[in-house]
Amino acid sequence: FRIHLHQHPEIPINDSAGTHLNASEIHRGAVHDMYTYCHEHGLVQVWAYLWNRWYCPEQWPLWARSASAAIPRVKTTMIVESLWRVIKHQDLRLFNRPRLDLVTHVVIKNVLPRAMLTLKDVLGQRRLGRSAALLDWQKDFKADWMDMSRPDAIRLTEKELRWRKASAKTKGRSERLAEIEEEADRVPGTYHTDIQKWTCSCPAYLISRFLLCKHLVRKANAALKDTPL
Repeated sequence: FRIHLHQHPEIPINDSAGTHLNASEIHRGAVHDMYTYCHEHGLVQVWAYLWNRWYCPEQWPLWARSASAAIPRVKTTMIVESLWRVIKHQDLRLFNRPRLDLVTHVVIKNVLPRAMLTLKDVLGQRRLGRSAALLDWQKDFKADWMDMSRPDAIRLTEKELRWRKASAKTKGRSERLAEIEEEADRVPGTYHTDIQKWTCSCPAYLISRFLLCKHLVRKANAALKDTPL
């Protein structure tokens, strides 16, 4: 499901030729994958739900990245859900099943003023004369970029140390250590990376929040000669 969500005609699939599938091929392939899985496991009702609510031609463009001509940078559903989560747990935490007029009042008096401040931050209309502070997503982007710029050996060593320092009773500790050991022994793959289009055929790029992967980051650093922007 996650792969179906993130596939896009501009992103090559992970094969030797770097094949680009068009939007129709991606949709047909996703439907075939999901139908085959449900058929093999006898999930008749699950397939009926998935087809009617997710994979039919009417619903597919509402959530699949491939339905857009350009690669979307933002998942709208996640933003809306995040907004309502804040309203529920911050502004309406004392109310169970609040009336519509109360919700409207809270949105006008509490939510909109915060949204206006955020908009002014984005437009650079606050803290005039001062350097703009990085937003949370910008900090995450910078951290990901810096991490992907480092050699694989250092990244794996630090990851292994974090898990080895964790308690032996930590859930998933042994599995994570086994994955790290397997990753260290794995032969590096060859992927189709294009910094002009900013696409890569590696699995990490496909599901990346910021459309980043170590191959793109390192190619970009090499092209910029590691010069800070």
